[in-house]
Amino acid sequence: MSEERDLGRIGAIILILAIFAAPFIAWFFRTEAGLVMMAVALTGGSFLLKNASEVTPVTIHRWLRLVILVNLILAVACAGAAVWLVWRQ
Repeated sequence: MSEERDLGRIGAIILILAIFAAPFIAWFFRTEAGLVMMAVALTGGSFLLKNASEVTPVTIHRWLRLVILVNLILAVACAGAAVWLVWRQ
């Protein structure tokens, strides 16, 4: 069980770094790359929140589902914007 927690923490750290790296990737490379990185980070964050809902009190499950939904909507928006930017060139 300790290994599962460690893997979860490592995954969370990677996703946090991806969220912080996305603007710099967009700045150094292209906006599309930053948007894709943000979409991946938001999607991964949603999966982490889904796993967290298994160990959280039932009273906040509703809020966790809302945050997961918002993350997924933002991820789709980022991916859509990246596709649109690539397509319009």
